Amino acid sequence: MEKMKDLVEKVQFEGDQVTCIPQELQMIGQGRSASVFRMKGTDIAIKIFYPGFEHLAHIEGDVYQKLNNHEFFPAFFEKGEGYITMQYVEGITFYDCLVNGVAITDEMVQRVDEALEFACNLGFNPSDTHLKNILLTTDGQVKVIDVVRFTQEFDCPHWRDLKKAYETFYQRRYVPKKIPAFFIEFIIKLYRRRLLPI
Repeated sequence: MEKMKDLVEKVQFEGDQVTCIPQELQMIGQGRSASVFRMKGTDIAIKIFYPGFEHLAHIEGDVYQKLNNHEFFPAFFEKGEGYITMQYVEGITFYDCLVNGVAITDEMVQRVDEALEFACNLGFNPSDTHLKNILLTTDGQVKVIDVVRFTQEFDCPHWRDLKKAYETFYQRRYVPKKIPAFFIEFIIKLYRRRLLPI
């Protein structure tokens, strides 16, 4: 724990920009409130929250503890001041599946449904479940990898809307399964402005 804390303190931010990363870590992702690093040579991922968001580490850590290392989510190791550690999972996000032309199947969508239903049965309100928060692992499993907003009270339509888009558009034969990132980002902007018919 003490060694991990010392390592986390070596990571420096200016707002949401990472300005210093110790050589033991490799950055593997960035979000609205935190960046995620892999400890090189291990299966440990460290999520470090930006200044002003450190309190979310305790919230997300508590969620992971209640999920109890279920197969739908990364295994949880520990929480500290402004960070949590969890299992590093090899794979690609559903977003990357679209960019690289990896087919998203009915079974994969069903697995996400099952993961969110499992969380709901524990009293959570799964929120912010989007393309970059769902991982297809190298062995074909599906995991939800960001649970920090599972305690929010408002109804989040993200996953319902993604499923509707999947069923209405993606599954049609003539719709390409490989979609350029710029086009996905364009669709996301339209969605956020509520300019899409879903």
